[in-house]
Amino acid sequence: MRIIFLFLLSPPILIAQSIFDNYQTNDRVTYVSISPQMFSMLAKLNINVEDPKAQEFIELVTQIKTFKMLSTDDPDISTTFSDWTQTYVNDNKLVELMQVHEEETTVNFYVLKSDQGHIVDELVMLVQEDDQFSDRLKVGPQTTVVLLIQGSIDLYSIVDMSQKFDLPAGDELKKLKNQVRI
Repeated sequence: MRIIFLFLLSPPILIAQSIFDNYQTNDRVTYVSISPQMFSMLAKLNINVEDPKAQEFIELVTQIKTFKMLSTDDPDISTTFSDWTQTYVNDNKLVELMQVHEEETTVNFYVLKSDQGHIVDELVMLVQEDDQFSDRLKVGPQTTVVLLIQGSIDLYSIVDMSQKFDLPAGDELKKLKNQVRI
């Protein structure tokens, strides 16, 4: 009984990390976690520090504290990811920045705004394929992706970074840059 009570009192960030911890070794889930140290190392490799774009990139990657992503085709796990996202967004008072529905995919972007215009403290993205579309066409399994980025995040620069390193969910982040001007 005490364990349940302590769990309920745990801060939301611990709950947020637990979904990534719970699924990082699941064989039905793809898990990506990039440490701030890895971003710093990548930022220093073969980059011309006199190039303004390179300097902007270095500033961006040194501000990221957390980059975690989960992806699955399993319907039960997809439901868990969706439920977790809604709970996390509500508990941490994130706001929906944008929703994109394109063909068979829906992408939701949630942010924790900072005091600076296009800088956010947290970005959560949920990508889900539409069940009805997939069922009708008898296509393979539907993919669900959850992305969590924490730090001082320049939304425009994060898109550039995701494309430069061909990171998962880069196409969805590109939609954010193309459709939203904060």
